[in-house]
Amino acid sequence: MLRTKSRGQRTDEANETVAIIIPTLNEERSIGTVIDDVPVSNLFNDGYKTAVYVIDGRSVDQTLEIAVQKGARVITEQRPGKGAAIQTAFRAVDADYVIVVDGDNTYPIGVATEMVRLLQTNDVVIGSRLQGFIEPGAMTKVNLLGNTLLTLLARALFGTDVTDVCTGLWGYRSDAIGCLELEAQGFEIEADMYAECARKGLRIAEIPIRYHPRADRAKLSSLRDGFKIGAFLCRKRLMARLSTPSATAQRERAATLHGQRVALVQYQDAMHHEQEWVHSSEFLDEQASDAEAVLKTT
Repeated sequence: MLRTKSRGQRTDEANETVAIIIPTLNEERSIGTVIDDVPVSNLFNDGYKTAVYVIDGRSVDQTLEIAVQKGARVITEQRPGKGAAIQTAFRAVDADYVIVVDGDNTYPIGVATEMVRLLQTNDVVIGSRLQGFIEPGAMTKVNLLGNTLLTLLARALFGTDVTDVCTGLWGYRSDAIGCLELEAQGFEIEADMYAECARKGLRIAEIPIRYHPRADRAKLSSLRDGFKIGAFLCRKRLMARLSTPSATAQRERAATLHGQRVALVQYQDAMHHEQEWVHSSEFLDEQASDAEAVLKTT
């Protein structure tokens, strides 16, 4: 179990940071709404500076342009897959708290304020669709059954009480991210994050959410990807039994992953309006200096 950081007395100025991570691939119909709905003002009133990062898997529509216009910083991920995008974000972005949300506007990012509050006493917070309310048309009966079965499988394999293992809304403390040894490149990433949280004994909290329908066709194939996720969970559990690193080795690896970051990141933001390659240390230094300009407060 990670020890949570003790928070000092709140001041009039924001003294901690929240990063909103949005993996995207051709989400021009929804990305603007997702960014607009980030509760920047509420988080600032609670004492947090907020920056939005769109991690894009080479969209061919207007996703990047809209994200830049909305004030988000864009990191271009050259490798295919949602998992690759999230892993890049975890290595490139430095913040006290990190919220990961899908870019299709199916998840209510407005609950980020409550998620950060829960992260004061928990390592991880997830938004549970199955514990909340699924709007008509948001999930087919097959998808609902599949999500329920995958969650039951995950609970049986890893012994936790999480109710929605495949949710696309996650919140992390920065030190919790440093413990994760992620490998999934595609849609198995949520199963991978869950398995790592369970393996490392992280304290997981849940918040019921309202799940909305997509504006366009879903990218996830119900049966094929469901079987892949289930197989991934089983393999992850088997590998964990075959090789369980010592607590010391886990801490050393976590420290290396957290401190190493990525060698290079490619980004586009509202101030540059172009892409360029920079070393991660420069990226993080610039992030600290212009965090307030990354996203317009509302």
